Amino acid sequence: MKFKRAFLMEPHRFEIHEVEEEPGPGEVMMKVASCGLCNWELNFWDGNLNFMGYPHKLGHEFAGTVVKLGPGCTKFKVGDKISAVARGFGGFAEYRATPEACCEKLADNIDPKYALGEPQKCILTVLRATAPQAADYGVVLGCGPMGMWCIQALAGNYLAGLIAIDVDDAKLEMAKGFGATATINSKNENVVERIREITGGHMADFVIEGTGIPALLNAAQDYLKVGRDSRLVLMSSHHDVCKEFDFRKAIDRGLKILVAHPPMSESEPEDFRRAVVYINNGTFQNKPLITHEFKLSEIQTAFETLEHKPAGFMKGIVVPD
Repeated sequence: MKFKRAFLMEPHRFEIHEVEEEPGPGEVMMKVASCGLCNWELNFWDGNLNFMGYPHKLGHEFAGTVVKLGPGCTKFKVGDKISAVARGFGGFAEYRATPEACCEKLADNIDPKYALGEPQKCILTVLRATAPQAADYGVVLGCGPMGMWCIQALAGNYLAGLIAIDVDDAKLEMAKGFGATATINSKNENVVERIREITGGHMADFVIEGTGIPALLNAAQDYLKVGRDSRLVLMSSHHDVCKEFDFRKAIDRGLKILVAHPPMSESEPEDFRRAVVYINNGTFQNKPLITHEFKLSEIQTAFETLEHKPAGFMKGIVVPD
């Protein structure tokens, strides 16, 4: 079947082209409801990553409806709503052929437009690394989409307290609505003193760092209790971490430093399956985080907006025209 797909032709330049594609053995053809804009793909947009050459198809956070089955498909039927974890890219398109093993069925009441399971799969990787324990005090540093999804998943999870930290009061209010038991605006509050006050002097058992700002990794060490059970979880990429990070302090404090980037998943298919369970039962709420929506024909503007985020930007999606 013929349909339109966006291709990155060179850094900072997309074009829309018509392609022809059919589902192969074990694949389903999905009518794409939406594909999420991910900060990581800015590496391709800027030309910092180009291991597949140009033109390059992007888009790895997508969901939609099954319209055609390839030979041997038994997991789904035409009309099923599904979310997919991509093998490769290509989600910025009207349709996408995907192995059925990489897809999970959405509940009848779930709108696939807001069911981007791939980023939530990454959250399951973070949770496994964090290993929250009963009566832990947890901190989520940075209330972007990934931080918000961590809060949604951890809320009510037998923690003694869940503290959200950001510089944006609107985001902190949203975090509270998702289940954070306390919030701190680091722009005008003493974070260490506030955590000491909130925890009764205990300090945090774990900090999930989601800002990607290397200097905040050192600050985060001071939010944690001293001892071998305290965990600093690196959810964001930190390109200059070895230049910035105070390893002497970490050694003296006995911290566990845990890397929880998506490639660190022990079982990507299982993490994705669990993520879709959380979408279906309402634990993960995506729609409130979608602040910007673009048509496929507006893919150029979408990436320009992602790179230079306007005030109030949280998460963007691209919806086929």
